[in-house]
Amino acid sequence: MDWIVELIKEMLIPGSTMFLMIGLILGVVLLFSGWKTEKWGRRWLLFLAILYLLLSIPLTASLLERGLSVGYEPISTITEVSDTEAIVILGGGGASFRAGELEVNTLSESSALRAMEGARLYQMLDDPIVIVSGGTNPRAGLLTPESKPMRDTLVDLGVPSHKILLESNSFNTHDQALNIPPMLAAAGVERFILVTSPAHMRRAYFTFVEQGLDPVPAISTQRSETSSFSSNSIVPGPGALAGSQSALREWMGLIYYTLRGWI
Repeated sequence: MDWIVELIKEMLIPGSTMFLMIGLILGVVLLFSGWKTEKWGRRWLLFLAILYLLLSIPLTASLLERGLSVGYEPISTITEVSDTEAIVILGGGGASFRAGELEVNTLSESSALRAMEGARLYQMLDDPIVIVSGGTNPRAGLLTPESKPMRDTLVDLGVPSHKILLESNSFNTHDQALNIPPMLAAAGVERFILVTSPAHMRRAYFTFVEQGLDPVPAISTQRSETSSFSSNSIVPGPGALAGSQSALREWMGLIYYTLRGWI
């Protein structure tokens, strides 16, 4: 089952380069396999072109993301989280760069924004515990657990290092929902804030709820204020295509988690 999931994640998500390449190959094969399939080849290639054009429009990406985040808002006042004792921040990716014995680890935009939201919430609360969660992902070039650069970023943002706990063994959201509860129990925490990106919150929240937990959802911003992405624009661009691909991956993740009984 796992290898099938990985295959789908790598090759069969609309908006990805691999999906486009497979689609083009299929279209060319149909186009030149004979007159019976030629028309289907033309139709398929036209469909593929229209699909990628639509997915490259920022408005499309924005609508896909909004559908995932409906019902979730950033926490704005301390009264909303006054009974919480910890902040759990889920990693959103990163990258490792190595040259000889040297290594540099960086956070993705999603991870950086989640860390910033966690730091903001820490300043609102009375010295809570902060758990940062995220393991390695060699397929994506992340060779060091993303929890470590997230911790370093939180320290830079003013969170004391002794208040930060690392969960570095998870590979996905389901793993995080399994690995974090024992850490909360060991720290005597009953109520906590769950921080992640807007598009990821629905799957993350219900995965934790399925484990018998009652987190307070706290979404970060979807994109940095320095991003050139304009949600209402209809001018196609690579950033919008990447956003659409990420949102479609999340929609597919929701379906998969539902079928597995994880949410």
